[in-house]
Formats: sequence, C-alpha cells, structure tokens
Amino acid sequence: MKMQFNKRLAKLFISDFDNTDNKKVRIKYGLVAGWFGIYSTFVLFVIKMTIGILSGSVSMVANAFHLLSHLANSIILVISFKLTARPATEKNPFGHGRMEHIAPLIMSIFLFISGIQIGEHSLQQAIEPHELHYWPALPWILLFTIVVKQWLSRFVTFLGKSVDSHAILTNAAHHNIEMVMTLAVIGGLVVGHYLHHPEVDGYIGILVSAWLLFLGYTHGKEAIVPLLGQAPSKDIINKIRETAQSVKGVENVHEIIVHDYGSMYLISLHAEIPAELGAVEMHEITEICEHKLRKTFGGEAVCHMDPMMEMTPEIKAIEDKFKQIIKTFPQIVSYHDFRVVAGTKGRIIIVADIDLKEEIDEEDFGQISKKLAIQVKKEIEHVLYSNFYITPKFSY
Repeated sequence: MKMQFNKRLAKLFISDFDNTDNKKVRIKYGLVAGWFGIYSTFVLFVIKMTIGILSGSVSMVANAFHLLSHLANSIILVISFKLTARPATEKNPFGHGRMEHIAPLIMSIFLFISGIQIGEHSLQQAIEPHELHYWPALPWILLFTIVVKQWLSRFVTFLGKSVDSHAILTNAAHHNIEMVMTLAVIGGLVVGHYLHHPEVDGYIGILVSAWLLFLGYTHGKEAIVPLLGQAPSKDIINKIRETAQSVKGVENVHEIIVHDYGSMYLISLHAEIPAELGAVEMHEITEICEHKLRKTFGGEAVCHMDPMMEMTPEIKAIEDKFKQIIKTFPQIVSYHDFRVVAGTKGRIIIVADIDLKEEIDEEDFGQISKKLAIQVKKEIEHVLYSNFYITPKFSY
C-alpha cells in the first residue's frame, strides 16, 4: 500500500517514470528527492529550533542542527544532480556524472561540523545544567515531526532504490535516523522535567553529537570509494559478458574493464573470435559488439579482437599438458588467450593470459609468472620460452 502511494506520488513529478536507465529520468529522481527533503526539513527545522529556544533544551537545539545538516544534504543533492545533467565540455569530456558521488562526501563534512558544535554545548549542559521550560504539548509536537520524517525517509528510499543511487539513499538514511534521535530527545525532556534532572538533556545531546560524528565518518568513507575507482558489480560484469557474447562470432570475452562516470560507462574488453574468419570479418564483428554495448550501457565501448587459433591435435595436446600444470598452482584461477607460436629450430613459444585469485598481492605477480614459465619449460617438450601476462585486478 505504501509502495503504491510512493509510486503514484513519484509519477506526478517524474515523466517517463519507469525508464530508470535513462540519464534524464535518473536526474529527475534525484531532484524530486532533494526538493521534497528541502521543503519538509526546513519546516521541521523551524519547528524544532523554535521549541528548542523556547524550552532552553540543548538536545532539542542539537536535534534541530541535525535537521539543518539534513537540509544541507538535500540542497547538495539537488545541486549535484543539476550539475550531473550538464553536458560534457572540453575540460570535462566524460561529463559531470561523478558529482553524484561527491555529494555524500560534502554531506559527511556537514555532519562532522554539526557533531563537534553540538557536542560542545551538550557537554556544558551536562556539567552545568539549567532548568528547562517544559509544557505538556511538547512531546506530541515532536512525535508529529517523527511521523513526517519517517514518511519522507520511506519516499526518498523508494526513489533511491528505483535508480540505485548511493547519493539518494544516503540522503534517505539521514531522514530515517531522525526517529531515534527525536525519541531520545523526548525521553530526555520528560525525564528531566518529571524527575528534576536537567543534566539528562545534556547527556542526550552528547549521544546525538557522537552519532553525527559516526555518520560523518561512514558516509565520507563510502563516498571516497567510487571517486577513487570502484569495482563494478558482478551483475554489471555478467551483463556486459552476456551482451558481447550475444554477437555472432564472439566465442568468449575477457579482460573486461569498466569506468563508471555516474551518467555513463566506459567499457573495454577482449573478444575471442575464430581466426579463420579473416581480419575484415573479425573487425566487423568487433564493430557490432561495440555498437551493442553502447546501446545497452551508454557511453563508449572498445572491443579488442583476440584471434582464436585453429586447434590442431598437436596444439590441443600441448594445451592439455598446460592445463595440468596450471592445476598445480593454487594461486591461479583460470587462463585465456592461449597460443602456441613457432620459434627457431623447431622449438615453440607458449603465450597465455593468467587470472589469479583476488587476494594475491600484485608484488607476487612476477614471481608466479616466472615459476609457471620454468614449470612449463620443464614439462612440455621443445619450449623455447613462455610469455605469460597476468590480468590486473581491475579487469574481469
């Protein structure tokens, strides 16, 4: 029921609501989430700040400042999605999509500032408490603000999940924690008034401050990862592989590299194509593969063709021996692009790309490659040398 209401509400503000893969529609989701947050949070901020000043409650003022950080978060969300909508420029040829990742980082800074300031005032109230001005309607007014915030959190969460946006979901998380904070403030006010312990108000404020600092740390940490270069999800990799392999002539793909710029993907991969098709036809197949990837994911795609050599009985026998050697190396997951090249005086050169386990340190790549080459030369006849390329961690 609630999901249907959120869906109907979103449809009122977002045209082409279901087309969530479209960049323009995705931006509208972010703007709707941001503007709803701005209007709702501003009203609640005014209410809580007024009550906090009139009652003299430092925890209430702290709670209002926390709402101010929510207001700032929503403003940043709107600005970031508006910047995301800007087209690519000469200085920013990949567009402005990564502004969506910068928003949570700025949000975390606001949380840190609020946490420090609130902690200072709360500590003073705990050490040197002053009596609060309490009236019976106070808890009920605060309970009303909880209802509003809970609805806002659910609506923004629905929008964020619909387009899988970390920035929107981060904004929703801030709305969601308001219930816990406000209940704590209500408890502090009631206990402080009826049991005559106004210092409880200061202790609640300190807890709110600590929570803000924790949120600032966690959201800042999560925001930095995609800016540094986040690993693509398994779903994206599988979808890229399926899309490329759906092209006739592409037998397999490997060394998939994905750069996520928020509003677009840059994709490169190696496509294994039978060599007997010839250079012209192989090139046409890679062109079709690139076109299909661009159409599916947007952005740009590059398909490098890897000619698959004809498997003669002699080459197959060599590869079978190579497979047995690979099994003796626990660090190796798989291999691809296996080739046997004719060397001098009837000797051969073995070439292959090697995939290692994710936990293997890059500093060990060279040593593993060297040991494998020694083992291959020892167990396979007429090998002049081997050339093994270990796939880097950012390719799949």
